[in-house]
Amino acid sequence: METTKLGRTSRGARIAAMGLLCLVNMLPAQQMQQSAPAPAQKPAGQKSADQSPVTQEATGALGDDAVSQSPAPMATVQAVLPTAPSPLTRDEQILQMLNRFTYGPRPGDMERVRAEGLSKWLSDQLNPQRIDDSALDQRLSDYPAMKLPINRLLEQYPNNAMIRAQMAGRVGVPSGPGERAIYNAQKERYKDVKAGKDGKDVAKTDDPDPLPAEPQAILAMEPPARFTLLSKLSAPQLRMLRQQLPAEQRQNLLDGFTPRQVETLAALASPQAVVVSELTQTKLLRSIFSERQLQEVMVDFWLNHFNVYIRKNQEAPYLITGYERDTIRPHALGSFEQLLVATAMSPAMLSYLDNASSVGPHSSSVLPDVNSYGYAAMMRRPKAAASGLNENYARELMELHTLGVNGGYTQKDVTEVARVFTGWTLGRNFDGGQPTHAQFDPSKHEPGDKMVLGVKIRQNGSGEGMQVLHMLATSPQTAHFISTKLAVRFVSDDPPPAMIDRMTARFLATHGDIRQVLLAMITSPEFFTRDTFRAKVKTPQDYVISAVRASGADVATAGALTVAISDLGMPLYGMQTPNGYSMRADPWNSTASLVARMNFALALSTNRVAGVHTDWPAVLAPASGTPLATLPVEAKDKLVEDKILHVQVSDRTREAILSQMNADPEQQKASLNQISRQATGKRDALSAMQSGHTAATGGQLDPQTALAAGLIFGSPEFQRR
Repeated sequence: METTKLGRTSRGARIAAMGLLCLVNMLPAQQMQQSAPAPAQKPAGQKSADQSPVTQEATGALGDDAVSQSPAPMATVQAVLPTAPSPLTRDEQILQMLNRFTYGPRPGDMERVRAEGLSKWLSDQLNPQRIDDSALDQRLSDYPAMKLPINRLLEQYPNNAMIRAQMAGRVGVPSGPGERAIYNAQKERYKDVKAGKDGKDVAKTDDPDPLPAEPQAILAMEPPARFTLLSKLSAPQLRMLRQQLPAEQRQNLLDGFTPRQVETLAALASPQAVVVSELTQTKLLRSIFSERQLQEVMVDFWLNHFNVYIRKNQEAPYLITGYERDTIRPHALGSFEQLLVATAMSPAMLSYLDNASSVGPHSSSVLPDVNSYGYAAMMRRPKAAASGLNENYARELMELHTLGVNGGYTQKDVTEVARVFTGWTLGRNFDGGQPTHAQFDPSKHEPGDKMVLGVKIRQNGSGEGMQVLHMLATSPQTAHFISTKLAVRFVSDDPPPAMIDRMTARFLATHGDIRQVLLAMITSPEFFTRDTFRAKVKTPQDYVISAVRASGADVATAGALTVAISDLGMPLYGMQTPNGYSMRADPWNSTASLVARMNFALALSTNRVAGVHTDWPAVLAPASGTPLATLPVEAKDKLVEDKILHVQVSDRTREAILSQMNADPEQQKASLNQISRQATGKRDALSAMQSGHTAATGGQLDPQTALAAGLIFGSPEFQRR
């Protein structure tokens, strides 16, 4: 299967982009500094952990139940937007809301919101449980692994550590034939790697064994027999089988298979790669197709705010699966304090910021055993400490998650908070298994009282951490810091201070109710203004998703889109440092970025992104019924602007587009056809297996209209939201 490669710019894309490069100055440099937080104030009313509504949950172990419990049902929130005259027209207000609180309008969205009313639309988005999302659920049913608990996910799709544990006899093999096939394939691969010189995987270089039957005979088998045979093939044999079949028949290999069987066959080559592929693909499918768009945008906001890196270790992809599903999503529009507690107790965060390995220097796990007389038992060895006190989580908890860099804390506070959270670690579900659930280990906890931000934290085991989280979640500095980050994401790179003050006040008054803070932002008089209209530059992720939504495309497999976002410099879950990706313009504002986006835009407009298909004649159908190809050049451009962008481009942009559309027809075709390509399977394990599920072909545009669509997607105006 092939997909557009976006990392290396093709000649055609460069030619098409040249007419727009002169417009790159439309993306002015934005200041990176955040608004200064309010002067440090000592949070009031925080003498006792009992004042926290979630304190009682932490007096014992930090188990799976405590982490994954869904929050209590939220009360319905009604949005009433201001009726006073606005600098923006009603349609501009609708476009502003669709560009900020969704991943961009789809064909027909403007008309739908106009018909139902903006306040009604926003009220529904703030209460996502009212919105039917069954169509998305049907799409996600193709990815059953994403519903598994972390320990089951590791069992069924083992990483190398699990394979080594099984080979050493520390864990067993699941009983299903598919699981046995996965374990057997990975054990053979592991042996081959060890036998290869310099760690070389000889299984990929040696000629595979002959197929047990002719490709056409395999294709003709009934699904159960075909799956049984395929699950016994090695990964090289599966590749050989696909290569020996005509491209149009490869899709039939999976006919009649369940999604679980498709996952199993893909996992024969690399189980962990399947987990990564499903994690990223389902994230994109939710972003593109969910009707609960505000919830998806907020899930992404908090995933970035509480960033966890997918390549931290072998377990990270598995832990992030539960992190997004069980930690972030249930709280994305709820209470900030509950969200903060959930992240602190998350296996993904405990692993990523190393708190799982933080041990109190005076804890019982470090000091030697003491006998009943108080003397060290000289004949016993001291218990080995895991690694000593680790301050990573404590520092990022205050600097990035709550108070902000100027939040009034000191290095002494960082050390004290690190002592508070000793013992918050990871446990194993069974001997030999991987650490997958949060727990509190008293033997690793630093004894004694601690002093944090001028408040004495009395010795109370895991309750100390809950008291600190409550202090931080209810701090005025936290309210200001979170409000500022939300305003930067949704309003502008330099949001109005008065708006942030209103959001901060609402945060404190509602005890961190995220929906109320968003409403304070939206209803501020500074929100619907010319200064904020289309003031934000799209990140690569926002750009790709908004382009796919604007095209009305069907996405059969999102692997190529995952690759596209990565090639544009923003791999999903790929920010190594805990600060997350910047939501400001500067990191994404460059000539090279514009050209790379143009490459993707031309691929999308010509249905050259694998697994993604748009019926362009249907999306761009003129109201008059006139065939697209027969329209004058100016009419084609106007139609594309109206259908995709919903605003008029500048005279300079239109001149550049018309110049390309009026170029020599052969040059137009060359610009559209010279997009470099590569096999998806090299970068996305599941998409390689799903190649038979690609969307239908057809519905192509004439070269002029396709060029217009691609240039609109690549234009300076489409880069903004």
